[in-house]
Amino acid sequence: MKRTLGQLLALTLLISGVILPSTGADAGTASPQSAVEAGLPGIESIADLDRQASLHFAIMSDNKGDSPLSSVEFARMTAWIQEGNSAFVIGLGDHLKYRWENTFIPWLQAEPWWREHFYPNVADGENEYYSPTHRQSDYGEGAPILDLVELEAHASVIRPNRSEYYAQISVSDSTIHLIQMHFSDQPADAAVAFPESSRVWMMETLKGIEKGDKDLIIVAAHSRAGSWDMVLSQERRQFLLNKVDLVLSATTHRFEAWVPEGFEEGAAVCINTGAVNYPGPMTPNGYVEIHLIESVGVVGQYIDLTRPDRHLQRGRFAWVKPKDGPMRYLNLRPPTADETNEPIANLIEPLEATQIEQGLSLLIREKTGVAFALVGARQGLDKGPVTQEAAWRVFGKNTTIRVVRIPMAKVLPVLGILQKTEIPSQGAAIRIAAPHPTMTGLISVAGITHEAIEPQALDDKGLRQVDLLVEWLTSR
Repeated sequence: MKRTLGQLLALTLLISGVILPSTGADAGTASPQSAVEAGLPGIESIADLDRQASLHFAIMSDNKGDSPLSSVEFARMTAWIQEGNSAFVIGLGDHLKYRWENTFIPWLQAEPWWREHFYPNVADGENEYYSPTHRQSDYGEGAPILDLVELEAHASVIRPNRSEYYAQISVSDSTIHLIQMHFSDQPADAAVAFPESSRVWMMETLKGIEKGDKDLIIVAAHSRAGSWDMVLSQERRQFLLNKVDLVLSATTHRFEAWVPEGFEEGAAVCINTGAVNYPGPMTPNGYVEIHLIESVGVVGQYIDLTRPDRHLQRGRFAWVKPKDGPMRYLNLRPPTADETNEPIANLIEPLEATQIEQGLSLLIREKTGVAFALVGARQGLDKGPVTQEAAWRVFGKNTTIRVVRIPMAKVLPVLGILQKTEIPSQGAAIRIAAPHPTMTGLISVAGITHEAIEPQALDDKGLRQVDLLVEWLTSR
């Protein structure tokens, strides 16, 4: 969808506050198991999981042009994918964003491993970026992203059209069957966004796969509502969910893993892949890791990129699908202090969002010495006990605050984002702290590049919204 520059700015400012459509149980389409079981035998660390797995790969989406050049979270993901020796990476789309810097393109072109082991999806972000009209609904116009990679470097690939493909990827003695469908979240009519010709090809391809013990079947589509199998006919949906192992969606930016109601004994686990850089409500920056363990089944996790180290997950962020049994959630490790829901403060009076923003802005300025600090609170806090969950809901996520240096000669266009008419002169540049999505907007509007972002080490916890709020509350 074509947007004016003003609309893009508004989106940048409000992206943290948008309540995106949910999938899974919230959408009435799934009934994941409510019980969370203890971990797996012999798995005490994520290194144990890597060692025991006969197959390990990653799934990512919604980086919107970011790469390790512009995002510490993306840099962590690439380092952790290498650390865990992932066999390949599946992309679920929105890897590019029109009018943003898109460091992802030159970075991908310069990374041989990623060019040969990355299997991207063509989605609305790609359509918008490559289309001459820059509309998200321009069907298939995002296909040039597939020219940035070498799909056939380690796979046998069939392409029925320029934006969809079926890849057979051989890893050791396993064969991964990956079907990448083009289902952009625009236009709104699913019959147009996901045409009958694509559905017929998908079904014919699935029926032609002879599934054995060493085969893993994955069907992926960016989707419009985060649960694309719901638009299929009952007969097609039943066939899909009883044969396919992983049904992947994106677009909501909120991670979820579930089994649709009525298919608890089927083969499929449905996954909405969250977002590397622009996560949805109550979801951290992250990506999905899949480990196949012969004696256990398929183990999936949503890896939290806001933390400085890669570790096992728990609760709704970890699950297992045994070979013969229903999917269930797992606690692969004990909770950390910030994962309990014990009260972290007790408010005598409620706090409005503006009060929180003022307090955190001052705290950030004290820590960093910046001239301005934007926070991005969506809502305030009620009187009484404040839990970790309540702190999360103030922002909807736990986004990293980054510091950007804006040259004084470039500062005029960003005054609107800062809600200022003028700023005091501070030499050649002004330092501004802002949540990652707003930081991207600042760079884009100022006409500068990622080099304006002050570096953050991979193992540096940095400044994050929820952590700053907890610190501020406990110090008051």
